[in-house]
Amino acid sequence: MKIENVNLLSSNIIEEKTRWVFEKISFNNVITSRVRMARNLNNYPFPHNMTFSEAKEVENVVLKKILSYPYDEIFLIRTDQIDKKEKQILIERRIISNDLIENSVPSSVAILPNERVSIMVNEEDHLRIQSIQPGLNLKEGLKKVNKIDNFLQQEIEYAFSQKIGYLTACPTNIGTGIRGSVLIHLPALSILKITSEIFSAIENIGIMVRGFYGEGSKPLGNIFQITTKETSGKRGKQIIEELEVIVNIILQEEEKAVERLRKMKRIREKINKKIREIDKYKSINKEKFLYFFSLMYLGKKLDILNIDDEIFHNLFIWILNSSLKFTEKKISISKNVLKEVKL
Repeated sequence: MKIENVNLLSSNIIEEKTRWVFEKISFNNVITSRVRMARNLNNYPFPHNMTFSEAKEVENVVLKKILSYPYDEIFLIRTDQIDKKEKQILIERRIISNDLIENSVPSSVAILPNERVSIMVNEEDHLRIQSIQPGLNLKEGLKKVNKIDNFLQQEIEYAFSQKIGYLTACPTNIGTGIRGSVLIHLPALSILKITSEIFSAIENIGIMVRGFYGEGSKPLGNIFQITTKETSGKRGKQIIEELEVIVNIILQEEEKAVERLRKMKRIREKINKKIREIDKYKSINKEKFLYFFSLMYLGKKLDILNIDDEIFHNLFIWILNSSLKFTEKKISISKNVLKEVKL
């Protein structure tokens, strides 16, 4: 079977087939957990050194194997066959990275919606297998990527060294090639301005703090990415378990911060006032909108606001949707949502 003849995922259902990333978001501080595994094929240069024909050959080898995976729904998307808007949807939902779409050689992504897995081909490495799970669910994510990895390496020979482990384009990924991360919302700690103290402590033990979109980005709406740094010297399970311990400590500190805020006078009036400031805007950017989202989340936690889970979920999806233009019409929709919030 030639990959060129495979029916690729139609662009008009990309949004539909990737909703699983945020479909179960609720009033949970950990929005998603992601486990990512880097792998490279033996006897091929890393993507940044490949010729066009070498990249095409790697892509064909990998995609043919992926399509033989015994699962009902497998969708393939070539990055040169989708437009800017569709790429942005995939980036915002963390199905692909900026590095993938900026690569000059042929690149693609396979999506397995029911497995909550996406596989980038010819990103920084030949393969980036990742699972995105709702809430704090790193162990399930590791289970999913290991399952795919075990299947692929039945016929694909990986670049591997008995001495240092799996070989990767970036030295920081050698060894297991595994990184774990969580997208975590910390409104109480942020309002009390003590996130820097906590982040400084965990960075000293090998855990990195990044922005909303990962490396090189900034936090939006008090949402951060907490990610592992070490990929060698430990087994994948140990890397994931250690991150889970750190995340649970951060969650405990967030709950302590919530309890501190409960005891502070005038917090109800402050949150009420800040949320209602949306009425003043004819247009608004995503950063500001996520800030309002964070305030409403905190209001719910403090029992100041009564927000239905479905309304809250829909608002979050609206904010993240790359097709959302923050115009007067959209602000009007959001105001209607806020009318259903009981203050």
